[in-house]
Amino acid sequence: MLQPDRGIGGAFRDALPGQLFGGYRWFVGSFAYVLHRITGLALLFFLFFHILSITKSQATPEDYDLMIRRMQEPDFKVGEILLFAGLLYHGLNGLRIVLVDFVWQRTAWHKALWWAVMVLCAALLIAGSIPLLLHWNVAPLLQDSVLPGGRP
Repeated sequence: MLQPDRGIGGAFRDALPGQLFGGYRWFVGSFAYVLHRITGLALLFFLFFHILSITKSQATPEDYDLMIRRMQEPDFKVGEILLFAGLLYHGLNGLRIVLVDFVWQRTAWHKALWWAVMVLCAALLIAGSIPLLLHWNVAPLLQDSVLPGGRP
């Protein structure tokens, strides 16, 4: 719907997001908030299953070896990179929130700080993903010699 005070350009620019998201106009602050909450919940979810898997693998040395070998599979490598990305964003955005809320009197710099956090996250993610991808020090689980008796 064309509003008379906005002009034709604004109506075309906002038509599709308004239809997709029920009229809510996303901006940097709301996107940063939602992404911070999602990464926080994902890290909490990971922590629960991490503690559970470590506890279950302590029964026998074979269980531990099997868990370590499973964690060297490619799907776990993707999960490690996603975990690293979530940790980076959640931590750096938390520092940005502290700066915006407690250091500066004005919040005029919160958008620029968020973009700086995103650039820093991307740079650190690229730099940190290289060692994660190069770390292949154990035999994969699907090799014949991994499980006792050569069973897959």
